[in-house]
Amino acid sequence: MKRLLLILPTLALLRALQAAPSPNLENTPHRFEVTAMHGRAAPALDLSGWINSAPLPLTELRGKIVVLDFWATHCRACLSSVPSKNELSQRLKDQGVVIIGVCLRDGGERMQQMVEKHGILYPVALDAKGWTARRFHVDSYPDYYVIDREGRLRWGDIDNRDLEKAVRILLDEPN
Repeated sequence: MKRLLLILPTLALLRALQAAPSPNLENTPHRFEVTAMHGRAAPALDLSGWINSAPLPLTELRGKIVVLDFWATHCRACLSSVPSKNELSQRLKDQGVVIIGVCLRDGGERMQQMVEKHGILYPVALDAKGWTARRFHVDSYPDYYVIDREGRLRWGDIDNRDLEKAVRILLDEPN
């Protein structure tokens, strides 16, 4: 009974969020856990070795739309998407959109080299302990998570083709 009382408000929130326009989400093994986080305060980032920026705690990014791009240095799809994320980052930064590349710890020693080789322009940091990926239930890469201006995780594990759609939906919402 106690568990049911905890689940009911989450289900009501999920129904409200599903009624609003939304991007397609990937159907992954952790879908339930990720979806249960939607509408709640995004977990804190535990990142190090920042490139292209000083450390960016989510608490200091309130009022901005934040895209977390979980990637790996050995992931071809991750690296081939860099030009489109560079372009998106540059085009929307004046509208308050911040993309943060969260490099997974496996291969993280090559992060600086990959940033330089592939010309990553947006902030990138290493998830050296793997805590950030665990908190967000990341199970593949690239994996995109979008945080709204209030610091709430709006969508996690977005279909890669719908990243800009998700950002546009939030940009269209009143501030």
